Amino acid sequence: METQNIFGFLAISMITMCFAWGIRGSAIGGEKGAMLPGAFMGILCVWYTGSELLMDNVFLFAAACALGYFYGGMEPYGSTMSLVLHHDGERYNPSMGYLALAFKGSIWSGLGSAFLGISFSAMSGVVYKWYDFVIFFALVPLVQEIGYRIFNTPYAPEKGKMPKVCFSKDSREEWGRNLVIVAGLLVLMAIRRDIFGILMWIGGALGGSVGWVIAIKFYDMQMHPLKNGKWLFGKWERLKIVDGWKIMEFTQGCFNGLGISAAFVLGWPLAAKNLEQAEAAGKLWYAIPEKVDITLSWIFCALIILTIFLFIIPYRRNGNKITRAFGEVDMNIVEVLERPCYMVGPLALVMLGSTTMASIICCFTMYYVIAQHDGLERYWDFKNIKFIRIFLILLGAVILAGQVLRGYTLWETWIFYCVGYIVFDLVYFYRPKRVIENYKNSKSVKDFLVSFGGDITVLPFFHILMVGLLVFGYINFR
Repeated sequence: METQNIFGFLAISMITMCFAWGIRGSAIGGEKGAMLPGAFMGILCVWYTGSELLMDNVFLFAAACALGYFYGGMEPYGSTMSLVLHHDGERYNPSMGYLALAFKGSIWSGLGSAFLGISFSAMSGVVYKWYDFVIFFALVPLVQEIGYRIFNTPYAPEKGKMPKVCFSKDSREEWGRNLVIVAGLLVLMAIRRDIFGILMWIGGALGGSVGWVIAIKFYDMQMHPLKNGKWLFGKWERLKIVDGWKIMEFTQGCFNGLGISAAFVLGWPLAAKNLEQAEAAGKLWYAIPEKVDITLSWIFCALIILTIFLFIIPYRRNGNKITRAFGEVDMNIVEVLERPCYMVGPLALVMLGSTTMASIICCFTMYYVIAQHDGLERYWDFKNIKFIRIFLILLGAVILAGQVLRGYTLWETWIFYCVGYIVFDLVYFYRPKRVIENYKNSKSVKDFLVSFGGDITVLPFFHILMVGLLVFGYINFR
């Protein structure tokens, strides 16, 4: 297998993850938003290998990394950042802040990278057994709850009861859930002697931790005057059109991409050796009967679709019989109920070689998660929100029908990743209500442009990256 140019791979990985991590934080955020960077990274790693067999099954690896990144989205980090950024705050402790963010970043990116590495080893058919994944994912919910209880409880700030290690005193932390998953993966990889998977975890963990530290340093420098009294971005800062948060996310994405791609380059000879038999046979490891695979895949797809009803109740702004009957719904409970529908069953199927489940995750689900988020949450105060929701549902039905009848090519999927999330963002940022209000309060074209704040510089940057990625995809995936 003749690989692509190493430096080209490293560069495109950094650029792509810069875009993906930035749009994740802009368009959706959380666990489901983190799936986009993971899917991008899985695609790029397969592209680097130059293997036709792996490219024919590219969604397996994209889905593995996407769902692996889902885990890290459970970690809140806003309050942790204040340890570095809020110089006048009571909790200002930059040393602790940098350490905490490096720790959380290593878990988040490390998990995504580890699952990606394991997927390559699993698909070879010579490293793992089918029951490794059945047992591992069956234990995930229980093990995560144990990790949460050990590391992140008690949490009752009003009573002065807090976990022994706590980085976010005004928000509930959940990193204990992921810490035990990391430990479990390392044990599994060690038992099966999956050196490639371990190398991938190390690369992702290093990229995530170093990326967080450098990114938060940039943000800190942007928020406060330098030692000489000047601002990092000078007059641009005075115009308030520099978005330090997005600079932070762009930086994180670059280092995530660099860490994972560098680890992949170093470890690929090991993975390629494991895959020799699969390449010779012309097919990857497939551990479940086709009919069972298809049935289970669509069952999990149905469960993912049904999770929207868990969110309708807490997001409804107008009272009705349902909301009055249920009262206030704890969103933490809702999210906990939703998570297994993504990171347990579907990921287990992907690791067992389910191309059906992988395709559903990479194509329909990627539309579904952002449509659900924007239709129920971000667009809720739009004047015609009912019609917008109907449109999103109908469009989702069309996309789902396409998924059932024909599936989607890598090029079609790549286009949606690059353009679709940008479109959802543009609808929100340049909504008529905002544009009209900004126009009324502006005395000149300059005032009007400046009234959009950091969006006026961030969105053009997104568009430049988007065009570059589309050109790359057109050349390589069409």
